[in-house]
Amino acid sequence: MNKKLISRMLILALLIISGCSNAELDTTHAENEQLSNENSQLKELIAKKDVEISSLKELYSTKISELSVATKSLEMVRWSAMARLDDYNQSFYALEEIYKIHSNHEVKDDWYVINDDYFEIELLSYENAKKVDFYSLRMESDEGINLVYSDTDPSDGWVYTNEEIGKIINKHKIKADSTFEPYFVLFTEVTLGDGSVVRTSKLPIYNP
Repeated sequence: MNKKLISRMLILALLIISGCSNAELDTTHAENEQLSNENSQLKELIAKKDVEISSLKELYSTKISELSVATKSLEMVRWSAMARLDDYNQSFYALEEIYKIHSNHEVKDDWYVINDDYFEIELLSYENAKKVDFYSLRMESDEGINLVYSDTDPSDGWVYTNEEIGKIINKHKIKADSTFEPYFVLFTEVTLGDGSVVRTSKLPIYNP
């Protein structure tokens, strides 16, 4: 075999090898580009899912907080109903026709929440009564009811005032194992003109 033929064969072989190599390089480049695109899409998807997960976590936290508030509210409504258990036919909403609170307050979860230390309450009606006794009962105490004030002068209405509401609450010792905050009820015993005595419905009160 002469040298020219051998040279031609070598050149041809080199061309074939070069063509295969270029084809392989093109295939590898295309595969790398596809992998890069897929990787970018995957990163975008992960980022999107991270945002969704974060949003769901916030929603979960909000719902847990709302559930806690709603549960606490239901507990306090139930606690108020228990405190007024022997006021058979009187609903909570009828109390505004019996008492008038002159202190800064709000009604929440069937409790009258007093927003400052000053406390003043007026018993409505009973203009012809001889005397009104104001009683308190702290819910966590096992000491029973406590007489806090007796009013025998109806000229300015049947009014009980205390500059520090804590003095009413602290008249009762709490139970050692008590888990409730200082909620209490207030009610009156009214001595009428004929000497008979009537007891008014309990007013649930809380001073945060």
